[in-house]
Amino acid sequence: MATTLLDDGPFTWRTAAARGVSERELRALCEAGALERPSRGLYVPAHLADDPAARAAAIALVLPRGAALARESAAWLMGIDVRPPGRWERPPLLECLVPLGGVRPHRADLSAYISDLPEDDVVRIDGVACTSPTRTALDLARYRPRYIGLGAVDALTHAGLVSVHELEEAVRPLRGRRFVRRAREVIELCDPRAESMGESWGRLRVVEAGLPRPEVQISLRDESGREVFRLDMGIVEEQIGIEYDGVAHHLRTPAQREHDDARRTAIRDRFGWRVVVTTKEDVLGTRPVLESTLMEMLGLSIEFRRRLWI
Repeated sequence: MATTLLDDGPFTWRTAAARGVSERELRALCEAGALERPSRGLYVPAHLADDPAARAAAIALVLPRGAALARESAAWLMGIDVRPPGRWERPPLLECLVPLGGVRPHRADLSAYISDLPEDDVVRIDGVACTSPTRTALDLARYRPRYIGLGAVDALTHAGLVSVHELEEAVRPLRGRRFVRRAREVIELCDPRAESMGESWGRLRVVEAGLPRPEVQISLRDESGREVFRLDMGIVEEQIGIEYDGVAHHLRTPAQREHDDARRTAIRDRFGWRVVVTTKEDVLGTRPVLESTLMEMLGLSIEFRRRLWI
């Protein structure tokens, strides 16, 4: 009887129990990979796990009345993954806003925040209420570490869900409120051209060290104007490129590394650009490898203390 649940959409343990399916059977299906458990007591058939409509339907089963999905959960429903590296293999946080005067739900895996929630700040995605892209971006910029906030606003603007101008206008009335200064700083650094979280993190680290703000997505073109190479970011005046190498596309196999090495050699020989390669450990770690390398290449000596991204 348990396998018949796989033909349906998302369901809760109460639905399973009503159909005579035990918790032991549900655990077995999860262990076999037939079911995914995005939240306590909530199950999604594995073949629907990446379907946005199914994700929305699943969340709707546990969302409190009058509440709106928010922050990391809202971004996830919009197709933007803002999970930090340490949680990439775990489901996104389940977060919601409850309007002023509402009742905060008591659920261990649901983070609910009492907040003002104007109608303009709520949209519906596949029938589920969630904070608008603008409100989602502002909340992430305010309440998440700077590197997560910048990655989020870069990604949301890159996807065309909100513009930098809209964020600048939306943050103005919040002056004096908690963590709004952090949000303003993040919005000032936002660049919709950034194409990955790693690029956003690297740019933030360079700026926080007091070094020149890198230009994003630098196009290197030949005499005919045809683009030959594109750099993640860099300092144009000094012809110094900065590229973020993530594991999936750059570090997983020797062939990937060889391809990147050959490409960067060609960039140096043909265009005269030097390229600094950075990884997750460089931009999220405490050792100032990226900063030191850039200072040496720029001929600068700057004393700085690594800012904690909290």
